Amino acid sequence: MKKLLIYISLATCLSACDFLETDTYDELSENNVYNTLESCEAGLAGIYDPMSSSKLYGGHLITTCDAGSDIMVYNKQYSIGMTKLYLNNYTSVDKELKEAWTELYKGINRANTYIEAITDKPADVCKDERTKQRLLAEAKGMRALYYMNLVSFWGEVPLRLTATRDLKSQKLKRSPQIDIYNQIISDLEEAEKGCLTADELAQAGHISVTTAQALMARAYMWMSGYPVYADKWNEALTYARKVRDSELHELVQDRGDLNGYEALFIDLCSDKYNWKENMFEAEMYGNDLNITRESGSIGLSIGITQGSALDPDNGFCYGFYNGTRILFRMYEEGDKRKWWNFTNYGFQTEKISENVEKVTRKYKTESELKSMRDGDAAKYRREYEVVRPLTQYSTSINIPIMRYADVLLMIAEAANEVNQAPTQEAVDAINEVRKRAKASEVKLGDYDYESFRELVRDERARELCYEGNRKMDLRRWGKDYFEKRIKMLADQNIIVGGEYDGDKIGYDLVSGGGTNIKAQPAIELQPKHIYFPIPETELNTNPICGQNEGW
Repeated sequence: MKKLLIYISLATCLSACDFLETDTYDELSENNVYNTLESCEAGLAGIYDPMSSSKLYGGHLITTCDAGSDIMVYNKQYSIGMTKLYLNNYTSVDKELKEAWTELYKGINRANTYIEAITDKPADVCKDERTKQRLLAEAKGMRALYYMNLVSFWGEVPLRLTATRDLKSQKLKRSPQIDIYNQIISDLEEAEKGCLTADELAQAGHISVTTAQALMARAYMWMSGYPVYADKWNEALTYARKVRDSELHELVQDRGDLNGYEALFIDLCSDKYNWKENMFEAEMYGNDLNITRESGSIGLSIGITQGSALDPDNGFCYGFYNGTRILFRMYEEGDKRKWWNFTNYGFQTEKISENVEKVTRKYKTESELKSMRDGDAAKYRREYEVVRPLTQYSTSINIPIMRYADVLLMIAEAANEVNQAPTQEAVDAINEVRKRAKASEVKLGDYDYESFRELVRDERARELCYEGNRKMDLRRWGKDYFEKRIKMLADQNIIVGGEYDGDKIGYDLVSGGGTNIKAQPAIELQPKHIYFPIPETELNTNPICGQNEGW
């Protein structure tokens, strides 16, 4: 079912260009003309393509950029002393920072170039007017998504809406966030008008009408928080309701003894679409062994640690990232998400021959489980991967960009904010998510505005952890909240009472004679870390851009 539209020879449509030996942006070859439906579809595929790069959803946006939060940390103590985004000791010349920035603008420039080229084409070149409008709608939807990532991690950025073909056109000041959001909304409104419906599309690799609506709900929700505070909660609620009321989407439910949450991610790791819940995914395919691939590192850098590369049926995983002790404590007894987002087993290896090993599960004892306080960020599991042969360098596991569970949680949050108190609609939405997980039912009379707000914030962590949105959630909930939650990683106060009585809230500050790398994001945290710095490569080619505060 995967990759219904794969265009291998994107090089016939797009060519790379470099300015001043920096990675700048792609532009359409001046000699190339979109003159068939196939070439138009290939150009659109080129706009989607950066999304799946290891520099974006295939790696950095899910791990490097979003780790160092209250719910996910880097865990390799031997890396102490390194300069990394997830340790909050990075600078504007950080490699991953530059790569993510460049890849996002690559996608934007491809969209700008494509929109300019297709807009003036006769409709019959694209088959018909409906197809032409669909192609333009998807291109604008993707431009909006790339800008959503930029505004999330960097705040004010240059708002480029025309093709960048030379250094002169690249020079642009950063735009206020409200202007960027207004453009995002405008693009998503066009996507809503022109994209296929989710049931027409019947896959998750392209933007549908309801995906555009869900992204609008997200954008309005982000606008309503720090630092814009545009009070767009009504709009966020309206668009989230549109998705729900379409009746095209639903949560994956239990399959026999298999919980629906587990089934959803087993299917994800097995290259099976569940488009009714996973509304939009960054698609990976191949195994990095041939030219026909767009593989990432999800399941390899993040997943259950597995040290053998010699088992043909169970892929190697570095396991660089842990779900934190803060997240671990959020799950109540019986919540099925706990032992999917963490794990109650590891792996053991048996040597079969010189070049073959057999990896099997080794379940933790009751004593080990009782003493457990954090562990591998286990959501993406290579033991379910289907592409063969498995490699030590990449995976084909897709990444969810928008899930219906997120839409339900947006309804819960927005309804509470609009009414300044929880409503039955808000409670029903959060309970739909919790019921699938076998968590206890929330009752309307048990919460006021503030306590329900905190409940939703924790529920987003429990449900959506390791999906790349946590730092933006913390940020939009306020600069003080962002700092408070991350500083919990180093909080030495002791919990009194309950299951974790006597535990520290955060991690020990020292490990192995040096700074504990799990606490380092909190130890290094400064006010400037609310946003990433503009990369030096951008400032070199665009000196009027300006730098973020504190950098």
